[in-house]
Amino acid sequence: MLEWRQKRSLAKGVLTMNSRQELQGLIDILAQVISVVTVSSVADPTERERKTDAHNLANRFTQYAMTVLHLSDDRNSVNLPSFGDIRVLDSASIDILARAAMEAFLVFHHIYHYPSTGDEGEFRYWTYKVIGLAERQGLPEGTFEHQKQKDEEKKRIEGIIGSLEANPIFKNLTQIQKEGIATGHKRDLWRWNSNTNRKLYWSEIAVDAGLSKMMAQHMYSHLSGHAHSGSLSVLQTQQAVVRKEVEKLITPSLYTMKILTANMINEYTAVFKDAHDKLSTTGTVKFVETWVEVGRRLDEDS
Repeated sequence: MLEWRQKRSLAKGVLTMNSRQELQGLIDILAQVISVVTVSSVADPTERERKTDAHNLANRFTQYAMTVLHLSDDRNSVNLPSFGDIRVLDSASIDILARAAMEAFLVFHHIYHYPSTGDEGEFRYWTYKVIGLAERQGLPEGTFEHQKQKDEEKKRIEGIIGSLEANPIFKNLTQIQKEGIATGHKRDLWRWNSNTNRKLYWSEIAVDAGLSKMMAQHMYSHLSGHAHSGSLSVLQTQQAVVRKEVEKLITPSLYTMKILTANMINEYTAVFKDAHDKLSTTGTVKFVETWVEVGRRLDEDS
């Protein structure tokens, strides 16, 4: 993925900062637009819950992005008693976090951005919600407070499943799939596509979100290799250390994070009006739009 650096020409003449500065700037913009949103003021309790979940997911994305920025600092070091200070610039950890950030953005897009209403929007959100609650039901019994929480969440799960029974997409699932949602064992069914009768791949959601195929397929595959300690990813990392090219190896992930952060800003401000209004006052709309456009055009020749 080192050749991906050449794609910078897409933004030539617009971007003047280095990659870390650009990423820091985009994260700052995202933090600004998130900070003005108060989800507790939403009157409708169901809509307030949905908006709260979307807001929390955007905050999670921001945490990933800030950690990538922190890890990319070449001044980081760890002191080992036997060896003293050792410089730490771990490209694999940066790649893993970039993948997590990409998935967080894609969840936001698929569940909270489009569609946000209608049968499909309701199915995606409530399936995602109930699967998350159900995952905790399989944990061993613990303290009284823990068991009480599990009992309360079990009732909530039953209530959500009951409301989903009227959803036409949920109705057409098999009984095994319905039970899998209720138990948390089918944790990917929020990606179910009723038109193709199968789960969407992450790459398909990424293309739907407007990302280029290079980002959606090739970059995601590259990041996944590091997340799963693939043999090629281990070889790439070791070769970069030996050749003293670790800084070059993290470049694709920094570019990925800039594109993802710009897209998150774009979609978050589409969901939250206060955030949209805040963005318009920052003087950074063109900067954000540039990186959104870079992410869309990566399949083009430089």
